[in-house]
Amino acid sequence: MILIFGKGTTGKYLSEFMKRRKIPFIVRDDTDFSLDDIKGVNLIVTSPGVPFYHQIYKIGRKYGIEVIGDVEYAYRLFKGRIIAVTGTDGKSTTTYFLSEFLREKKPFVGGNYGEPFINAVEQKKSLAVLELSSFQIYSTKNFKPNIGVLLNVSTDHLDWHRRRNHYLLSKLKMFKNMDKGSIAVLNYDNEIVRNVLTKGKKYYFSVKLLPSQVEGIFTCRNRLILKVGKKLHKVDISGFKLKGVHNLQNLMAATLTAYLCGVPLKKIEGKIPQLESLPFRIQFVGEKNGVLFYNDSKSTTVQSVMRAVESFSERKVHLIIGGIYKGGDFSVLSSYSNIEYVYIYGRDRHILKGMIEKAIVTRELQSAVKKAFKNAEKGDVILFSPGCSSFDMFKNYVDRGENFNQIVESLDK
Repeated sequence: MILIFGKGTTGKYLSEFMKRRKIPFIVRDDTDFSLDDIKGVNLIVTSPGVPFYHQIYKIGRKYGIEVIGDVEYAYRLFKGRIIAVTGTDGKSTTTYFLSEFLREKKPFVGGNYGEPFINAVEQKKSLAVLELSSFQIYSTKNFKPNIGVLLNVSTDHLDWHRRRNHYLLSKLKMFKNMDKGSIAVLNYDNEIVRNVLTKGKKYYFSVKLLPSQVEGIFTCRNRLILKVGKKLHKVDISGFKLKGVHNLQNLMAATLTAYLCGVPLKKIEGKIPQLESLPFRIQFVGEKNGVLFYNDSKSTTVQSVMRAVESFSERKVHLIIGGIYKGGDFSVLSSYSNIEYVYIYGRDRHILKGMIEKAIVTRELQSAVKKAFKNAEKGDVILFSPGCSSFDMFKNYVDRGENFNQIVESLDK
């Protein structure tokens, strides 16, 4: 008997999978779980949002029942190759880039992005491209991707992990089980990532020239230079439309990974001009009275806010942040000369205000947008990049992003 703990999207897909396979199971969450439910249970499978300090882990240890996450459960059943992408920021975009470059291989694309991993087992796919959060990686035991991509690591999700070191270890855990046949694609420009310990073969990406002894990919003007083995290959990226150094890093990681999977560089090069910004990732919403509106609702970290602001270095930015604070030092925003005003809304607005001296505080997002629009001049950018979780006022970042778009649309009515 399997106990599925969590009734959200992941729990739903796990339940449907087990029904089809005629695997005995029950589904519970905090609203209806009792100790009587563990009678006859020999495995507990948790949803990604269940933190490591939740009682279900303690109960599992006490009664000798193994507790694993949905990714680990699917991994034990999946027969194909796995590319796993993680990092504090850029996971979804890099996973999307990879899915485009690998389209002819018809991979399953999911995990934290798209469908739960268990669906790849159901579909009998030979290749899975997974975006994995620190939550999902933490609850794995034997999980070992064929290629693991680590984009960056910085302080995040301290509301879940509680300690910075725990968060870092959760990210690095993905490389723990790798062997000599595995590949690690790592960000050379991030010291923590560069020094990841793994038995896998290391390849790097960097916005600077890589050292001669290092294999990987780096940038030079409007080109990517791929250095794998003894040869150098050039990839034209003049048609790449997405803003910011972070997107360039995402592109390098995806290009290198796709090449290592056997995709010809010419095919990758042909796809690059077609790549679009994902919804709510520095997405252009529209222009009103000469003021430009951008929606970066996916932003949930200080680092993602910084990258968004840096994308508009030549314009005055009216920055809107707020929500549930997850950790990180927002005082760094004071160093950006292109930020005209910072508008803070949401549950933890006073925590953020304590880090940013010159800020305008409001309770609701709508008030923040209206004040920003009132203060903005022609040519300015109003950038919605919250840097926090959305759950104080919205269902998720999508709901938050849609709400922002609706507010913008209503401004001139």
